[in-house]
Amino acid sequence: MNPLRVSAADEKHIRITGIPPVLVFCLRDLPHILEKRDQPDAHSRLFPAPTRNDMKANHDWEQLIVPELRHLFVTSGETVARDLAKLEEESMETHSCCVTFAAVHLNAWISAINEARLILGELNSVTEQDMNQEDLDLDDPKQFAILKIGALGWLLQLLVTVAGGPAGEPR
Repeated sequence: MNPLRVSAADEKHIRITGIPPVLVFCLRDLPHILEKRDQPDAHSRLFPAPTRNDMKANHDWEQLIVPELRHLFVTSGETVARDLAKLEEESMETHSCCVTFAAVHLNAWISAINEARLILGELNSVTEQDMNQEDLDLDDPKQFAILKIGALGWLLQLLVTVAGGPAGEPR
């Protein structure tokens, strides 16, 4: 079985190989998860008020900053969705997949995956203790969300490592 790997395909492209079926499922579900960003709990997690007591500052934040942040989140999600359209089967034996995308999209991938993990966690009331569970009942929506958060986190860690390459260039 090919291990999950993120690497430079060339100077302008990133390639993710060895994507196992569970992560393929999570990636294909990513646009659906991101659509939930405007649900009240998800919105409050993604765009928390900057202060507890200054209502004017909070109002200004909501009016001036949140729309731009939301636009950045939406744009990142759309970029990743377009890139995921190129997801292809790599191995019929293991059902692993691969995808290649422009290196300039790397930050969009990091943003969209991180946003999806936050949304899943908030909408399913996932705690740090929940994340330490070893046996998951995938028929339970919360535990299925925990699986998705973990799988996406695995890929996120690899993407962040690549983003931290020499002089900010993908390794």
